[in-house]
Amino acid sequence: MRRSYVLVTLIGVVFAIAVGLRVRSQFMRPKTELLPQAWPGEQVLSVPVPRDYVAEPVVAPDETTHGPHRIISLAPSMTEIVCALGMRDRLIGRTQYCQHPPDVQSVPQVGALMDTHYTKIKSLLPDLVLTTTDSGPVTDNLRKLGLPCETVPHDSLDEVYIAIEKVGRLCGRPQTAQMLIDAIRADMDSLHVFACSRGMPQRRVLVALGELPVPPRAIFVAGPDSFLDAMVRFAGHQNAASDVLKVSYGEIPLEKLRAVDPEVILQFSLDPQSPVNWAELYQSWSQVGSLRAIDHQQVRVVGGVEWLSAGPRIAICLHRFITVLSEFR
Repeated sequence: MRRSYVLVTLIGVVFAIAVGLRVRSQFMRPKTELLPQAWPGEQVLSVPVPRDYVAEPVVAPDETTHGPHRIISLAPSMTEIVCALGMRDRLIGRTQYCQHPPDVQSVPQVGALMDTHYTKIKSLLPDLVLTTTDSGPVTDNLRKLGLPCETVPHDSLDEVYIAIEKVGRLCGRPQTAQMLIDAIRADMDSLHVFACSRGMPQRRVLVALGELPVPPRAIFVAGPDSFLDAMVRFAGHQNAASDVLKVSYGEIPLEKLRAVDPEVILQFSLDPQSPVNWAELYQSWSQVGSLRAIDHQQVRVVGGVEWLSAGPRIAICLHRFITVLSEFR
């Protein structure tokens, strides 16, 4: 339960503060995106941008009418899975953190993990309420109200596939779910092969789940077994936090951060589209002490909080990691 509370709390704080080759042809988007050169003089390579399965679902023809008609999701990852299974029109409730696809914001909000609006949820008469496996009392309270509630895992990379399979089964769309899993696995494998083929040096990467607090203090980072840890490894690098953190997500005190001394820092931001004031960013990080990532100016914003969700867009997230990490020679 603590892992979900930590991640959901962090997202809230960031918002507040600042089936095989046949199926593959349907799922791949016909465009490519250029990645930066890895070494001076090297030819620029390109890699396909994975399809956004959440915004562009592909449903097995004989499953288009299957599934519950009134679904409430209490986690962004669950919302994205429901949409990727072609059931966006079945969503009748979501949390304020469920932001993708964009049109899902028209769905009524029913609170979140730590401020669930039980009365509103019950009044919506859902056929299915989806929560995470470690949501604890929320699930218990929903069941006490007699609501049809199911829990789904959402932390690690493997749990993404488990979650898709389970939601697909609950919604009467097992074929669609398997097609989606196969397509995502193929995207992940292709991107991993691409990243490893570039021959770039392996670096120790710290993934900060938010901007460095001012004044500097302990920061939340992605630890081992989290899906963000998998993103770093699939991109061909090491998670620097694995040396000091034994949980999926947690805080690292500044003294431990200095001991970890990452070579690269990737951080998530409230508004990654706005221009970054690099002078201020490095000035802020320099207050932590001497770190190789700061000394060599290897801090980057990898995306916004909408990417802190272990759902069907993980291949796009990996593409972003590879793109950013390719900037470092």
